Amino acid sequence: MEPRIEASQSRGEGGFALLAVLGFMLLFAMVLMPFAAASRVKALSTSYEYDRTRLGYAAEALNGYLAWRLGDDARWRQQAEQGEFLSLDCLIDHAAARISIVPHARLINLNTAEEPLLREGFQNAGLSGHDAQTIASLVMQFRSPRVTDGETATGVAAGLKHAPFEDLSELHDFDRLLDISVIELGRVFSVNSGRAILSKSIESLGPSLNYTIETVLFDRDSSAGDAAIFLAGNEGRRSKRIASIDIDAKPERPLRARGCEAVLGHDVVQLLGEVLT
Repeated sequence: MEPRIEASQSRGEGGFALLAVLGFMLLFAMVLMPFAAASRVKALSTSYEYDRTRLGYAAEALNGYLAWRLGDDARWRQQAEQGEFLSLDCLIDHAAARISIVPHARLINLNTAEEPLLREGFQNAGLSGHDAQTIASLVMQFRSPRVTDGETATGVAAGLKHAPFEDLSELHDFDRLLDISVIELGRVFSVNSGRAILSKSIESLGPSLNYTIETVLFDRDSSAGDAAIFLAGNEGRRSKRIASIDIDAKPERPLRARGCEAVLGHDVVQLLGEVLT
């Protein structure tokens, strides 16, 4: 009978040991699980940031190429002047590009435009007639020197601004414009050049000196872009990036688009395809 008692005790001790090991393993798993999850999230985040950085640099390089081509290819620049590239979606293998080239001769000059033209511009940007008139009047005051006792004030007495606009983002000093992105405002207004008189037609303005170029690249679940104002080049001057613009809204990926070869050329599309794969 004694051997059976010893065997029973042995099985009991073995079962207890097994439960102890399982309990330890569960405890170990509970401790490690948050670290494993955090590591996976970090890996995914790192991969996502890498893709965004890669796409952002590619978009910036593409904008540089587009600016160079505006100064080098007169026929292509004429197409841009006619508004053919205001909104363009195209495909590069499995990636997609959304490109916009806005010639500033078509825009309204914030620093020189008369009030009726400013009012029309703000209506085109989405404001009601009353709000558009109010903002147009405020813009006229904002950009004009303040006069105190018959003399032009300077320093603190001149107020917050009362000087020419230096950047489109200054329009966000007006509360009514905060819901309109700088990119959207840049499709209507310019601080560099553009129209000043309401009655003057776009066709009579001649070619643009400045262009806003925006490119957003989409690759799988990632997207990134670059937007800037460029001074177009000519025979004696290279194209120059003069101001960057924040892309403060994520555009949707194009669902239907043609190949980018028609706009960018085969060699550029091939190079971009290698970068994006």
